[in-house]
Amino acid sequence: MQKAEKKQVKALIDLINRETGPQAALLRGELARIMQENPSVLHDIIEKDFHSAVPASLVHAMEEACWDSLQKNVHLFAQKINPNLEEGLAIVTRFVNPAVALEEISQDLDTLARSLRPLLLNCNGTAEVLDIMSRFFFRVQGFTILPSTKDIKEVSFGRFLEKKSGSALCLSCLYALCAERFGLDGGVVDLAGRLLAVIFPTDGSEPVFVDPLAQGKQLLLQDCKEYIDSRNLQWSENFITPLSSHALMRRFLGNMIFILNKLRDERRLAYLRRYMDILNNSYQ
Repeated sequence: MQKAEKKQVKALIDLINRETGPQAALLRGELARIMQENPSVLHDIIEKDFHSAVPASLVHAMEEACWDSLQKNVHLFAQKINPNLEEGLAIVTRFVNPAVALEEISQDLDTLARSLRPLLLNCNGTAEVLDIMSRFFFRVQGFTILPSTKDIKEVSFGRFLEKKSGSALCLSCLYALCAERFGLDGGVVDLAGRLLAVIFPTDGSEPVFVDPLAQGKQLLLQDCKEYIDSRNLQWSENFITPLSSHALMRRFLGNMIFILNKLRDERRLAYLRRYMDILNNSYQ
C-alpha cells in the first residue's frame, strides 16, 4: 500500500470522527470506495495505526465495504467449473483478514513444499510419501488440530498456516495442496463426517487415506469400508470421491457460520450466508 493512500484513509477517518450529518455520509461513501479498491487498507490501519481509537460503527462500515467487495470474488469463484482451491481459501481467509492475498497463501505453501521435497526423494510408494508428509507436518513443523474454537479466525486457512493450528479440514487441505505440488493426485474426502486426505497412486492401485485427527494415521480402502459398516451405513463410492473446490469452500463457510450462530453475530452471518447462497447455486 502506498503511503499517500494510507494518509488519505487516515485523514478520512479523522474527518468522519469530527463530522456529522450529510457531510459524514459523503465521507463514509468515499471511504467505502477506497476499501473496495484496496481491502488491505482496513487491516493495516486498524491493526497498526489506530488500534481501538476508531469507533466501532466506523470499523463496521469499513469491514462491510471489504465484505461487499469480497462478494464479487465469491461470484467469480462460483462461476468456474473447477476453480483453484487456493483461491477459495484466500477468499475465506480475507473475510477475517482483508490484508491476505492469494499470493501469500500460495507462497506459504510453496515454502512448505520446498522444505518437504528433499525428504520425499527416496520414497517408495504412496504410503511412504504420506508417512513422510505426516511426520513433517506434525513433528517437524508442529501443526496441531484445535479441538474446538469460538473464533472464526481459527478456522480460516491463512490463520492455520500462520499459527500452525486449526481444524481437520485445514490439515486435510494442506495434505492435498502439498501433494499437488509434487504432481500427485490428492484430495479431501468425507467418510461420513470423518474428513480424510487421500492420494490416488498413478499406477492405478488402491488409494491411501490419512486421518488428520489421528496424527496422520493411514487407512486403506478396506479400513474405510469397515468404518462405514461400523456406523451401520451402506457403502458408496461417494465416501472416497474427493470433494470439489466448491464443496470444500462451503465446508469452511459452514464452520464459520456454525461459530457465529452460537455467538448470535447476525452482522457477519448475513454476509457469510450470502456467500453460501452464491456457492449453493454454483457448479457442484
